[in-house]
Amino acid sequence: MSFLRGTTHLLRGMRSAAALALAVGALAAPLRAQAPAGADAAGGGATGVQLIGMRTWPSPGGTRVVLSFNTAVTPVAPDSGVGPQLVVAVPTPGIAAAAGVPASLVVGDSAVTRVEALIDANGARFWIKLAPLVHFKVFTLPAEEDAPFRVVVDVTNPGAQAAEERRLAGIAAAKKKSRTRLVVIDAGHGGEDRGARGPGPVYEKHVTLAIARRLADTLNNVPGIKAILTRDGDFFIPLRERYHIAEKVKADLFVSIHCNSSRRRGRGSGTEVYFLSLKGATDQSDQDLADDENAADKAGGVSPQAEDDVVSVVYEVRRNSMLERSQLLAETLLDHIAADRRVEARGIKQAGFAVLKSVEFPSALVETAFINNPREVKLLKDPLFQLKMARQLATGIRAYFTRAGVTLGADDGAGRSSGSR
Repeated sequence: MSFLRGTTHLLRGMRSAAALALAVGALAAPLRAQAPAGADAAGGGATGVQLIGMRTWPSPGGTRVVLSFNTAVTPVAPDSGVGPQLVVAVPTPGIAAAAGVPASLVVGDSAVTRVEALIDANGARFWIKLAPLVHFKVFTLPAEEDAPFRVVVDVTNPGAQAAEERRLAGIAAAKKKSRTRLVVIDAGHGGEDRGARGPGPVYEKHVTLAIARRLADTLNNVPGIKAILTRDGDFFIPLRERYHIAEKVKADLFVSIHCNSSRRRGRGSGTEVYFLSLKGATDQSDQDLADDENAADKAGGVSPQAEDDVVSVVYEVRRNSMLERSQLLAETLLDHIAADRRVEARGIKQAGFAVLKSVEFPSALVETAFINNPREVKLLKDPLFQLKMARQLATGIRAYFTRAGVTLGADDGAGRSSGSR
């Protein structure tokens, strides 16, 4: 109880600037080392429960605060709420901070001002100073093969979210006026969801964003085509929100970029392009891959969502038409990727990828290469290979429009920047 009373007093005291200065000064002593904001530590000198990471992940509509521990802990905090500040308590006596974990993070974005950590003999308290009128949600994520136990605070700013909705609506309106063909490029994974890992380590989320950015830049130099990204930073987006972004801007195509991994299939190699299957995957290995990619929501703390059977019936005809166009898109993309003899073309596949389930536009998912193949990971992290892959995909997209009989509207030259999110 003394620990929780201390938490209450901390909140009250923080209301004055003088108390804040005293609290910040007290933070320096308990934590063993300072590091650049957002650092993670692999371990530490103390035994028992350790805080091994404290990071923030800003996004257009808010910020995610992640507190990582070397073992499961029980946080004490409201599940959700609205307010200018939040305290998350971990009443575990003897808890320590690993070397390299910062005592504070100065954030200063639209949702979070700063994060302070206070560790003493009774446990840890994390004071999160919030921007006005934001909403927060607190939850935990269990340890996984490549991630520790985490306490997560998602902070959303309704004003920033509304601004993002207006931005997307503006893109849709501009598209209607110019009749430019709009391609939405989805960089797989992001934020806490790092995706597959290769030696180094090299993380899928970084490779996919690099290729996606280069693809957007390439397409935005093609008259009559405009490209935007679902994410242009390192943050998490739920799978369904990715294609919802494309729906909001009235996209003509949706291409999701990923890296493959041979964890369940031995040392794989090559490029595969997928389109949606409503009846199961091409084979078990493809189903395994779809399961891995669809687990991204779980890694990001999103609850599973049931399929809407009513929508499935209503849109059956439209969906079948889009599946045919998606198959043509996948075939055309692979035809042009196969021109690079350094990466084997493994063919066109089908699987139930959640990110491909919109019926509003043709969509395909590109597994560029195997990130845990020693030879191919060197290619994936090479900027020249990323650029060549992007150019091949851009050529494939242009060829798809030609094969599908889709004309490219006149472009007035406006918006030739990446249009990235």
